[in-house]
Amino acid sequence: MCLKTAAFSRAPMLAAACCFAMGIALARQHWVTPAALLLALAAMAALTLWARRYALRVALLPLGCLFLLLGALCCEVAPQPDPQQALALLANHAPRTLEAEIVRLGPLKHTQSAAPFTGKLRDEHTQQIDLRVLAVGDNPTHMKPVTGGLRLHLYAPASAMFPHLACGALLQVTTAMHEEERYLDPGVWDSGAWLRAQGIGALASSPASAVVVKSAGHTSEGCWLRSMQQSASDRLISYADQPHRLPKLLRLDHDDASMLTAMLTGDRSWLERRVRTGFERTGSFHLLVVSGMHLAIFAGFVFLIAGWLRMPRTLATVVTIALSFGYALFTGFGQPVERSFWMVTLYLLGRLLWRERQAMNAVGFAALFLLAASPDALFQTSFQMTLLSVIAIAGIATPMAERTFAPYLRAMRSLWQREIDPSLPPKVAQFRVMLRMIADHLTPFIGRWLARSVLPFAIRMALRILELLLVSVTIELVMSLPMALSFHRITALALPVNFLIVPFVAVLLPAAILTFAVLLLAHQAAFVPAAFTALVLHGVLWIVQGFAHLRAGDVRVPDPRPIQIAAWMLLLVASIWAARRQRFAVPLAACALLAAAGCVLWPMRMLHRRDALSITAIDVGQGDSLLVITPDGKTLLIDAGGIVGASPESKFDIGEDVVSPLLWSLGIRRLDAVAITHAHEDHIGGMASVLANFRPRELWTGSNPNSPAYDALIAEAAQEGAGMHHYRAGDRFRFGMADVAVLSPAVGYKPGATAQNDDSLVLRLSYGHTSALLEGDAEMQSERAMVALGGLRSDLLKVGHHGSKTSTNAWFLSAVSPSYAVISVGQHNFYGHPKRAVLQELESTHVKTFRTDTVGATTFYLDGAHVTAAP
Repeated sequence: MCLKTAAFSRAPMLAAACCFAMGIALARQHWVTPAALLLALAAMAALTLWARRYALRVALLPLGCLFLLLGALCCEVAPQPDPQQALALLANHAPRTLEAEIVRLGPLKHTQSAAPFTGKLRDEHTQQIDLRVLAVGDNPTHMKPVTGGLRLHLYAPASAMFPHLACGALLQVTTAMHEEERYLDPGVWDSGAWLRAQGIGALASSPASAVVVKSAGHTSEGCWLRSMQQSASDRLISYADQPHRLPKLLRLDHDDASMLTAMLTGDRSWLERRVRTGFERTGSFHLLVVSGMHLAIFAGFVFLIAGWLRMPRTLATVVTIALSFGYALFTGFGQPVERSFWMVTLYLLGRLLWRERQAMNAVGFAALFLLAASPDALFQTSFQMTLLSVIAIAGIATPMAERTFAPYLRAMRSLWQREIDPSLPPKVAQFRVMLRMIADHLTPFIGRWLARSVLPFAIRMALRILELLLVSVTIELVMSLPMALSFHRITALALPVNFLIVPFVAVLLPAAILTFAVLLLAHQAAFVPAAFTALVLHGVLWIVQGFAHLRAGDVRVPDPRPIQIAAWMLLLVASIWAARRQRFAVPLAACALLAAAGCVLWPMRMLHRRDALSITAIDVGQGDSLLVITPDGKTLLIDAGGIVGASPESKFDIGEDVVSPLLWSLGIRRLDAVAITHAHEDHIGGMASVLANFRPRELWTGSNPNSPAYDALIAEAAQEGAGMHHYRAGDRFRFGMADVAVLSPAVGYKPGATAQNDDSLVLRLSYGHTSALLEGDAEMQSERAMVALGGLRSDLLKVGHHGSKTSTNAWFLSAVSPSYAVISVGQHNFYGHPKRAVLQELESTHVKTFRTDTVGATTFYLDGAHVTAAP
C-alpha cells in the first residue's frame, strides 16, 4: 500500500514511465523476440485484470511488469537508422562519380588549412553540404542506382570562384568516399553511428571546381526550413562583419554574431572551438546554443504573457504550443529542440488534466509518450538532461519552495487588500501584516509611495533571487551524473555562472529576436537593438570569461561505475520523496541531493591488474599513443596522437575526444607521467588536452627542436606543475614497480631544425623477467645505435614508425626477438602503413602482431613470467 500511495496513486504516469524505461534498458542488454514479448504481454495483462478484481493489494506488481514489457517491446520493434550498407561498400577511398541531391547546405566560409606535417597555412573557401545520393559509378557513363546520405566538404582557393549552390539542386561530382573514422577504444564516442542516425553514411571532400550542377531541382519543406535558418544566420553574420562606428562594448563583431546565430537559430556552423571553450569550462554551454532550455524559456515566457493577458487556461496552452512549434521550426527542429517541444507540449497537456496538483504526473505523462515514440531517446544525453531538469524543478525545487518561501512570495500580491488575510495560513497572514506595519512606520521618513512600493518590491526581488538560487542549485546537483557520464566534467563554477547569466539570457534572447526582426524590416535601424544586444551579450561574456580563467572550477572526472549510478538514482528518488514529507522535508531532500552528487564525485579505484605491468596501444588513427600502468598503479602516457594536417578551426581534438575518454573509462583522474617521443603532430597533437585534463606530475622528453607546438606543450606542462625530465640513451630509473631503460636518442645526438623521426625517445620497460621495447618512430640510424648499445631483447615490440619500411629492420628485429608486436596505424592511411615487407618479416619470425586499425586498442599484460594480449 505504501508503493501505491507513493507512486501510482499520487503520480501514476511517472511510475508507469519509470517501469517503461526499465523495460527499454533491459531490452538493450538482453534481446528477446517480439513474439515472446507479445505472449508475455498478453499473460501479464490477464494477470493484471485478475489482480485488479480479486487481489487489489498486489495489483501494482503485474501492472508495473506490464509497462516494463511494453517498454521492452517498443525497444525491440522501434525502427533503426538506415545502415546505408550499399553506400558503405563503396566508401573505400576509391574515386567514383556520383549524382546526388542537396538536402542541407552549410555556410560558405573562409578558413585556413595546413598540409600534412607542415605548419604552412593556406587560405580557402569551404562549404559543407549534405547530399542524398541517387547513383554511383566508376565513371559518368556507367552509373548505377545507389541510395544513401553523403556529407561532402567542398574547398577552393580563396582567390578562386566558388560555385553557387542551392538546396534541392542536382549535382554530379567525382570524389573518393570514406566512412567516418571509428576509434576502437573503450569509452570513445561512436561518431559514425551518430552520423548514420542523422542520415549520413559516408564522407568525402572535393575541390569545388569538380562539382557540376545538373539542375536546380526542387525545394522541399526541409530545404525551405533550412534555407530560412541559414538566411537568418547569414544576415546576422554579414551585419556583424560590416564596419560600425559604435564603441566596442556596443558593437557586434564576428564572434558575437556566431554566438547569436547558435543561440537564436540553432546554427552552430559558425561557432569555433575557442568561442565555445569558456562556456564549456563554466558549464554554461547550454545557454549559448539553442537547446531544450531555450525552448522551455520561450514557452514559459509565452505562457506568462498569456497569464498576464488573463487568457483561459486552455487557450493559453494552445497559444503557447503553437508559438513554441513555430520557434522550434525556425531553429531547424533538431533533436534536442524537437524533444523539448514534445516535452513542453505533453507537459502543458498534462497540466490541463491534473492542474498543478501533480506536476510530476505531467512529467511522467510526457516522458512516457516520448519514450514510446523513440525508445533510443532514453540513452541520449539531450533527453536525459531535459527530463532531469524538469524533474529537478517540478520534483524537488518546487516542493522545497512550497515548504519555505513560496507562500510568502505569493503573499506579496495585493499586499494592501486586507480582506485577503483571513483566507491565508496564519504565518503568511502575519507576514503581510508585518510588511504593512513596517511600511506605515517608514512613511513619515520616505513618503507613502516609496514605503508602499520600494519595500515590497525589494522583498519580492529578494525572494525571486532565492527562488532562482534554489532552482539553479537543484538543477546543478541533479545534472552531476549526466555531466560526468557524457562530458566527464563537474563544473564547480556552473552554479554561480548560471545564477548570474540566466537573467541576462532571459533578456538577451528577446533582444536578439528583436534585432533580427529589425534587420529584416529596416536594416538601417538595426543598430539600436543591436547595440543593446551587444551590451547584454558582452556582459554575459565578461562573466563567463572571468570565471573560465579560474582553473579550479573545471574538474574532469572519470566514468562513474554502475554502483555509483545506482546509488545516485536511489538518492534522487529519496530526495523527491523527502521533498514531499510534512516534517523535515527541506533538510532531508537537500541531504539526499548532496549525497547523490557526492556519489558521482567519490573517487573509485583505478581499473588495472595488480599482478602485471599493462601496456595499452590506444587506437588514435594514424598516430601513436601508449598507456602504461604498473602493478602498483603508476600511470604513464607516451604520446597522445593527433590529426595530421588538421585545420586550426577543427572542432575535433584527439586528446579530448579519443585519448582522454579511454583514460576516464579506466577510472584515471591524474597521470603520474607523460612522455613525448618526438614533436611530430601525429604524436603530440592531442597532448595539450591530456595535460589540461590529467595534470601529470612529470614530463619525459628526449632531444627535440623548438617549434611553436612543442614549445607550447612544454609551457603548458610547466604551468600544470609537471616536473621536466630530459633523458638520453643509457639512463635507467625506477617507475613504480617497473624498470625503465632509455635506448635512444644517443648522448651526443643533435636534433635538426625541424622534428625528425630519429628524435624519438625509445624506452624499454621491464617487470620481472618480461619486458617491452617502445620504439616511437625511430628509424634505421637510431636502430643501428641501439643495436650497438645492446640489451634490446624484449617480449613485446611497439613497431617503429607505424610499420614503415624505414624502421624495424631485420637485424633490429633479430636483436629484439619479440614474441608480440603491435603497430599503431590508421585505417586506409595514405602512407600505405604498415608496409608489406615489415609484416612479412614479422610473420617470418613468428611474431604475433596486432594492429590498432583492425583490432583497436590492445592491452598487453607482462606478469613477470609471461606476456598475454587482450584486444
